[in-house]
Amino acid sequence: MNPQIRHAQRACEAAKARQAVVVFIDEAGQYAVASYGETKAECSAVKPLCDAIADAIDEGELPMPGEARLGGRRPSERQREFDAIIEERDECCRRMQDAEKKLAAMSEILCQQCSTLGRHG
Repeated sequence: MNPQIRHAQRACEAAKARQAVVVFIDEAGQYAVASYGETKAECSAVKPLCDAIADAIDEGELPMPGEARLGGRRPSERQREFDAIIEERDECCRRMQDAEKKLAAMSEILCQQCSTLGRHG
């Protein structure tokens, strides 16, 4: 896929608009976003929208055609990373609590053995 500005320009002209943002999607589901503005100023003004659309698609905040949206918005990549970190932290806390319980049990056994040795010594 090789979208060019002239493709966005044609879409803009066909719609009788001054600015356009076009999302191109191929058979494999790959996409590209292009923008066009009739003047340099209009082109510069629409570019951030074009970038924001591409970023939103990349982060899963905008669905691609055919993607199910039953659960509402999909979490962004940043949110998925954050959730994974929280999950890892929670797992570490569980392991630490298990280790503390084992250490407390071992300490109790040692104390019992020490007091038994002290009585018989």
